Amino acid sequence: MRPARSDSAFRLGLRRQTVLRRVVIAVCGLALVAGCSAHVEVQRKVAKADLEKGISDALQKTVGQRPDSVTCPGPIDAKVGQQMRCELVAGTTKAGLTATVNTVNGSDVRYSVKVDDHVSSN
Repeated sequence: MRPARSDSAFRLGLRRQTVLRRVVIAVCGLALVAGCSAHVEVQRKVAKADLEKGISDALQKTVGQRPDSVTCPGPIDAKVGQQMRCELVAGTTKAGLTATVNTVNGSDVRYSVKVDDHVSSN
């Protein structure tokens, strides 16, 4: 048996879900987020953690709120045209995305992010 929630807690939960849905809808509506950048490691790769943080930072800058998480399978090679599939989670909504390296200038790597058109809810 679940404990009863107060009206204010219930409304806060609904408000949070609504805001998170708006973030995902806004992200999906934008489809392409540009302006991500990172510095490469010695092996000329963008580290997994740097890629995930860069994507989250760009989404926050673009839509005004960070996703709950962004998960990528590993580092991405610092070569123009390289792509990495990642997943973003906002509340109960998940969306795939693709990060694509656009330019490499020394240790500065710039990439764009395209969020998939279709999202899933738990």
